[in-house]
Amino acid sequence: MKARRLLCMVAFARALGAQGAATPPVLRSEPAVTSGEAVGLGLTTLAAVAVIPIDQRIAVWMRDSVQHRHRSLDRVFTGGRLFGSPGSIVLGAALWAGGGLAKDNAMANDGVRSLEAVAAASIVTILVKRIVGRARPSASTSDARNFSLGRGFGAGGSYQSFPSGHATAAFAFASAVTARVSNRSSSQASWLGPLLYGAATLTGVSRMYDGSHWFSDVVMGAGIGTVTGLLLVRHFDHRP
Repeated sequence: MKARRLLCMVAFARALGAQGAATPPVLRSEPAVTSGEAVGLGLTTLAAVAVIPIDQRIAVWMRDSVQHRHRSLDRVFTGGRLFGSPGSIVLGAALWAGGGLAKDNAMANDGVRSLEAVAAASIVTILVKRIVGRARPSASTSDARNFSLGRGFGAGGSYQSFPSGHATAAFAFASAVTARVSNRSSSQASWLGPLLYGAATLTGVSRMYDGSHWFSDVVMGAGIGTVTGLLLVRHFDHRP
């Protein structure tokens, strides 16, 4: 059901882009995925696998040290979680609608690209979650290596931990919007990029704080989201 909704969102966002674009995208003969994007995703995958051995220690530290001693952080991490979902979709829709009302095609297309990036990256993450079948920290508190191929298709959300969907959405939004803005104004992107990526990082940390994901889940989600956002902006909006 989630996958169908996301596919509908992709189609909707593409339709909006076709209606709201000031100029048609420049069509060029280029690879669907560049070597840099492939390397980036590959390195992210290796990093996620590399930190699995310390996932358990990080989860215990988050649960026993951070949560118990710093309850004042609850609201901060709640805000981070909401930035990932539904915030990434709400903000993307707000950019599109606000740009349309203000007759600002650049802003409107920022929103369209961010919605496309969130939808596309989330579809990838949903498929990987179901194939990998990893248990969440809340379902397997003492075993960070609890994977079972295909289990995520039928065992429910407790076994759909890897990667983090919230982190995927947050980083997809951050990377798409930052890439779009940097094409227009490097000075604006110099402060907006750290702000958006910082909020996305907070989203990832919040999922560990809530006991919903392991550290490696967040690393992989961040990589999928970032690469997808950059890929879509490059493919549709690169400068002549």
